[in-house]
Amino acid sequence: MTPIKRFLLMVALTCMWSPSFLFIKLSINEMPPLLVVSLRVTLAAMVLGLILTLKRTSLPANVSFWGRTAIMALFSSVFPFCLFCYAELSIDSAVAAILNGTSLMFTAMLAQIFVPTDKMNVQKSIGIALSSIGVVWLFAPQLQEGVSGTTLGMAAATLAAFCYAVSHVYGKLFITGQKPFIAPTAQLLVSALLLWPVTFYKEQVWTLPMPSFQAIMGVCGLAFLGTVCAFIIYYKLLEHCGPTAISMVSCFFPVGGMLLGFVFLGETFTTNDMLASSTIILGMLTMNDVVSFNFLRRPQGVVNEPIDAE
Repeated sequence: MTPIKRFLLMVALTCMWSPSFLFIKLSINEMPPLLVVSLRVTLAAMVLGLILTLKRTSLPANVSFWGRTAIMALFSSVFPFCLFCYAELSIDSAVAAILNGTSLMFTAMLAQIFVPTDKMNVQKSIGIALSSIGVVWLFAPQLQEGVSGTTLGMAAATLAAFCYAVSHVYGKLFITGQKPFIAPTAQLLVSALLLWPVTFYKEQVWTLPMPSFQAIMGVCGLAFLGTVCAFIIYYKLLEHCGPTAISMVSCFFPVGGMLLGFVFLGETFTTNDMLASSTIILGMLTMNDVVSFNFLRRPQGVVNEPIDAE
């Protein structure tokens, strides 16, 4: 896969995941967070299952596949979704977005240890630094005005980001190599089976009133765009690039969310936002070798020759 195609797929993945913030706003006011998450993964699993049926493809029956899928589901869906739901009860969205961006650094560290093909170099280091600086820069005005949040909420968001990092690395090592649609369908099916018992116990869903059409559409948007389409692109990227590169998408989420707010909600998009977003994009381009800083790396085996005196 060419660097440009990888970058465009990352932009497409961002476009699928970024509207999730809008869809959550539509649904979360009328439904508890765990119910929203459970409906999201269940609807997505049903859609992907239908696609597999139409393609006449069946899910593997071996125990090892489902064991690996369960681990992937826990770290990619169940733990982070629940942790972020808990975290956002007590921390500001700006803090949550910055802490979510730490998954990039966690992934880089884990990949350095466990993924032989995803070692750090000058190019990756510059890409990570640019994207991380861009995320903090993007939320600098909110941070200067003061943000609120509990230590426990921040710890939950950081742990959620670490879970995403584990899922990126684990998925690259143990989940890739499946036929199209197999891995995301299995993961979402297991996620639904794991989440529903907790949701019934914590939320007592049988006592909740029927949500409005707007809230239902919010859940459907989360399921179809933010989960079905996003997971299809995610697993395609996982086959063709390292986990560190994929994790950079988390830095681009706030940019997508701000652009959507600017287009659909009439929110402002300032010069500061534009410069910070450009820095994040430059970091993504650098990570994908579209923009190269390899000239900063000294070629191996080159020894400085002494200058002959005249």
